[in-house]
Amino acid sequence: MGAPGRAAKAARNTARVRGKGFGSGPASHPTTVGTVLNGALMVLLALVTIFPFYYVVLIALSDYATVHKQILYIFPTKINFESFRAVFEERTFLNSFLNSVFVTVVGTAYSLLISSMAAYALSKDRVPGHRILFIIAIIPMFFSGGLIPYYLTVSAVGLSNSIWVMVIPAAITTFYLLLMKNSFDDVPKSLEESAKIDGATDFTVFFRIVLPTSMPVIATMALFYAVDKWNDYYLAMLFINDLNKYPLQMTLREILNNFTRFQGTGIGAVIQNQQTPIVYTRSLQMAVIVVATVPILCVYPFLQKHFTKGIMLGAVKE
Repeated sequence: MGAPGRAAKAARNTARVRGKGFGSGPASHPTTVGTVLNGALMVLLALVTIFPFYYVVLIALSDYATVHKQILYIFPTKINFESFRAVFEERTFLNSFLNSVFVTVVGTAYSLLISSMAAYALSKDRVPGHRILFIIAIIPMFFSGGLIPYYLTVSAVGLSNSIWVMVIPAAITTFYLLLMKNSFDDVPKSLEESAKIDGATDFTVFFRIVLPTSMPVIATMALFYAVDKWNDYYLAMLFINDLNKYPLQMTLREILNNFTRFQGTGIGAVIQNQQTPIVYTRSLQMAVIVVATVPILCVYPFLQKHFTKGIMLGAVKE
């Protein structure tokens, strides 16, 4: 075959490849009206979701005169960090921030340990009383013992007015426990049997085999537990009376509803200076919301790759 024949054959092959959709040929998916409408709807929903938080940031960064006018604007006219400075200089706020970090880190680790071990035990049919234990674990999803018995029980064990009241009683969430159990059910039994033949104990199998092979669902549950612990204020509202032991969300609630309790060097000083206000009280409120929201948002990028896979592993059962 001469050079013209080879060139013609190459041209036909190129045309055939483009016709299969790799180029701009007729096999490529055309842009339809439905595609455009779906894209526009997704953009609109994204804007509706993002704009409220964006507006909160704008108010937090605005000066007194701009916020006092109570107008809706898109771009900041003047950047002012005084509200954030006042927030970080408030001793009570810093204590509550550290309290929330402690509850989130320690509480998440504790909840993951207890929940994963309980889920692993429930996933084994050989455990004595397996079905009864499973029913007992499911009952709290539908029935509650009541607030008064719960309060009396927690107070009786000495957890009242302690930061540990936000860690120990809320160790297990039944829904997360079931997701982890379903994920552990999918771990090949041959792996565990091989380890048992080599002399491994149940704890060795759990920590060396089951947990490493279930990291997507573990990472997802860690994210769920961390968000729950970070946003929790209910237990603190019930059992904690000391302002210095408040988590961040309780302090945020107090700042939004009752400024007079804060008499420190930051927020209290700004509020007391009524004749020459540095920042508007609304800007202080929005600054606290931003500081309370940003830390937990920073966790998502590190666990996002495990999120979808972990949910599917724990929720889909063949």
